[in-house]
Amino acid sequence: MKKAILILLMFSSMQFTLNAQKLYFKGQIGYDFGFMKSQSNFVSSDYVTTSDTTIVSNSYQSYRNSFATGAALSAGLGIMITKDIGLELTGFYTACMQRKFASEIHMQDIGGYRFNAYSDYSVMGTSFGVKQAVRYTFPGKELRPFIRFGAMLDFASANETMKMDVSTDNPYYYPYGGMEYTLQYKQRLSVGMNLAIGLEYLILEKLWLYAELEGNMVNYFPAAATYTRYITNRQDITAHLSTHDKEIIFVDQYSDAGNKSASEPRKMLPVHFSFSSIGFNVGLKYTLFD
Repeated sequence: MKKAILILLMFSSMQFTLNAQKLYFKGQIGYDFGFMKSQSNFVSSDYVTTSDTTIVSNSYQSYRNSFATGAALSAGLGIMITKDIGLELTGFYTACMQRKFASEIHMQDIGGYRFNAYSDYSVMGTSFGVKQAVRYTFPGKELRPFIRFGAMLDFASANETMKMDVSTDNPYYYPYGGMEYTLQYKQRLSVGMNLAIGLEYLILEKLWLYAELEGNMVNYFPAAATYTRYITNRQDITAHLSTHDKEIIFVDQYSDAGNKSASEPRKMLPVHFSFSSIGFNVGLKYTLFD
């Protein structure tokens, strides 16, 4: 019995050693450029009030952006299941760039006095998670092409800020007013696709330098958002906001009648942010089997 157990342990140890020899480790740095962009729409308005009517003139702007644009880092490991086919698991982080938008409101009252409001918006995305992929390496001794494809799990979120400056030439009003806020969209797990093609070169024994072109396709649909800062006329009123004024939930349908309770979050239709990108990466791969 003891001999049988000893033989089994020796066999298991040999199997683990053989599998460990098929492992490889990788790390890379790159830059992602947004594609399959989502759209944000803003309206700028001009109001002119006369004795008997108000004339409104609007202009419309559309901004298209991917919020995963920026420097990208990833690291992980893989295991060869055949001579040419491997399975990979890597963690990634994208340092997303800030995206900016703007709108204006101009009003002229019956006395000819003007009010001007200029709003500047910015949205900063956060993107990190894991990628699971199948990798096929074409035959070669020192120079080998490869392709990789699989799924990605992206823990995405977004942070929106707005600052509005208001001015007037009406002597009966303060010459300056304004507001600003920070709106934090709730983090949510998003599922997407990942594809890469590349080339690796053996620079030292078991150490490969590689470069690749990578595409990531993923969209972020936040379920909720919260105002973490709200300032009007330079007074912070965040602590005094009702739940309805401070929190937002995104739903597929709602009515005005069911969206008035001060103790419940405000309902809005869904919004989405594209975190899709095309990027170029360079990295190192260390193998235990070459």
